[in-house]
Amino acid sequence: MGGMEMVILILKLIVALLQLLEAVLKFLR
Repeated sequence: MGGMEMVILILKLIVALLQLLEAVLKFLR
C-alpha cells in the first residue's frame, strides 16, 4: 500500500466524520 492511498483513506474518513457531526448538530437543533 502506498502512502498516497493511506492519505486518501484518512481524508475520506475525516470527511465522513464531519458529515456525521453536521447531521447530529442539525438533529439537535
